[in-house]
Amino acid sequence: MKKLFIPIILLITIYSVYYDLNIGTLPTKTTLAAVPNAPEESNNISVDIPAELIVVEPGYTVLSIVEELHNEPVNASIQQIVVDFEALNPGTSANRIITGKAYLFPIYRK
Repeated sequence: MKKLFIPIILLITIYSVYYDLNIGTLPTKTTLAAVPNAPEESNNISVDIPAELIVVEPGYTVLSIVEELHNEPVNASIQQIVVDFEALNPGTSANRIITGKAYLFPIYRK
């Protein structure tokens, strides 16, 4: 029985690695492609967003720049910041900003 146990475990391990590399267990890009449609709907709703034009420096993200623009905690959720950023910059994903390029960043006042 012990001689059969090791080859079975080895086969299960090889199959698991093969399955993960070829098919995968993470969501595919096709399921993620449906998500960006939601912010486009809000483009028509929130046109009057106060914003400031900022040139992106290396190492900065949309969230870090918005937090730096405010001296106090930001009065919006991360999802709202992303939606507003993408509404201010049509055709630009908040996850793919380019260093050295200028973008409009939302300003949240109380």
